[in-house]
Amino acid sequence: MKKILLLAVAIFISSYCFAQVTGSFKVNGDIDKFYPVTFYDGGWANNVPTNLTLGRSYVHTDSSWRGSLMAEFSYHVTEWGNDSSFIKGDIVPSGSYLGSYTNFIAGWRDASISNGERRIIIWLRGGSTTYFYQSNYQVNPVVYDGVQNALPYNEVNGPAHSFKTKVEEYATNTGAYQDRNAYFAANVGIGTSAPDEKLTVKGKIHTQEVRVDMAGPLVPDYVFADDYKLKSLQEIEDYIKEHKHLPEIPSAKEIQKNGLMLAEMNMALLKKIEEMTLHMIEQNKELSAVKKQLEVQNIEIEKLKEKKHN
Repeated sequence: MKKILLLAVAIFISSYCFAQVTGSFKVNGDIDKFYPVTFYDGGWANNVPTNLTLGRSYVHTDSSWRGSLMAEFSYHVTEWGNDSSFIKGDIVPSGSYLGSYTNFIAGWRDASISNGERRIIIWLRGGSTTYFYQSNYQVNPVVYDGVQNALPYNEVNGPAHSFKTKVEEYATNTGAYQDRNAYFAANVGIGTSAPDEKLTVKGKIHTQEVRVDMAGPLVPDYVFADDYKLKSLQEIEDYIKEHKHLPEIPSAKEIQKNGLMLAEMNMALLKKIEEMTLHMIEQNKELSAVKKQLEVQNIEIEKLKEKKHN
């Protein structure tokens, strides 16, 4: 009985120790460079992701006001092309007022795409900077800073990696980064807990471009068809006087009540621009005809003046 109890305790202790791997390492080199540090995917053979935490709680570690860091990585490497591989990073750097350096991580990469090394690379700031880590499986960090191990780090059957001098865009901001597409079956809300569409944002949206698939309203090039019945300007004027807005354009009250559908409104406005263009073309023809008529009349007037003088 005692042997069984001791064996159970030993298994519990070994399991606990295995599940909580902790340690620290230092990255040498220059303080303004980020050096490749590889981490092993200890959870790969157990069919689970490896969860790695990198931290610097104390802002004065290594030197006064150097900066702090909290970063969590969850990853599962490719190893010779296996699928379901990913690296998900959640980075919380120093605030600019709490350290000389706000960013300690410049990027990351799966280093096992064409080999069985089961390692990822994380580029970490040098300058004899200390990092503390904790993980659920062995990660065995290896530092390539030109001091502990030579540069570059040669990925087996892959490219060589040296230091970085700037932070990759995906690693610059606080928050989560995942290098895979995300899918949400339900509605997603930003700034609201009650999204009523696939994406509901309560607030402003800042973006470089918006692309709208035209599955709904038709692009109104049919306005230029020969058989299109174009409303006269008099008909449009009569409509505006009665309704106080353009035909086929929702009123201010309707927009305030129902919102503005960008695709529908853009197509409606495009239709009005095309109709207005047709009116301008027609008016230009009429003006040209009037101009020619005036030119003819001016010629006749000049002829009459010449006869009168003669």
